[in-house]
Amino acid sequence: MQVSFQKTRTHEHVADFGPRVVAFCLDLLFMLTVIGVIEYYTISSDEEALLLKTERLLHFLLGWLYFAGMESSPWQATLGKNLLQLCVVSTKGERISFRCATIRYFAKPISVFAFIMRALASSPLTYTQFFHDKVADTKVLTQQ
Repeated sequence: MQVSFQKTRTHEHVADFGPRVVAFCLDLLFMLTVIGVIEYYTISSDEEALLLKTERLLHFLLGWLYFAGMESSPWQATLGKNLLQLCVVSTKGERISFRCATIRYFAKPISVFAFIMRALASSPLTYTQFFHDKVADTKVLTQQ
């Protein structure tokens, strides 16, 4: 017998920019806390190197597995998104795959760069779907 879990979505609509930024900041705070604890309890390979430590690869992999794993899980959200009642779905409204979440994760820095450039150019900042959402064919929904 196989049991599956499906979230029921009521009154869903595309999430605004503000809650998405707050959720990302919460996730970043969580990840930095985890990385800080790891850094505290491990021996660094080179204490004088700030950015070029070999441990940075571990941090990068940890971030990728956290974001891609959580967004493709049955929760469909990272901890920050879950706290703000946001979820990541495909444009068809289905749960995304790990591959899709990976594409979304690696395209996110391009979205941030494009957003900053657009803000500096004083362009209107009305976003409902960012570059990384378009590339991965996803959307972020809010549930109420």
